[in-house]
Amino acid sequence: MASRTTSNVASELLPRNASRKSFVIQNEDATDIVYVKLERAENTSVSTTDHDFRLGPGASLALNASTDGIQAIQSRITCIASANTPRVSYFETEDILR
Repeated sequence: MASRTTSNVASELLPRNASRKSFVIQNEDATDIVYVKLERAENTSVSTTDHDFRLGPGASLALNASTDGIQAIQSRITCIASANTPRVSYFETEDILR
């Protein structure tokens, strides 16, 4: 899984991807919360009060096209930390062989 740190400034974690079939996101931090949003607009609007998912310390989120729908899977995914710079890991699958 790839990983990166995030901060208390909203940022893009995964860009919009029409070929994506599933993804997993994990908050690797032991104390801080990461908020995740599936963005459909061009502007990044994720915040601690406007988000789709709250990932507590060590929590993960997994979505796939079969159970969660194509629109949710292919959206741009943004995140923001509650504090500090927690590490977030992510993995996505596609229908394309590269």
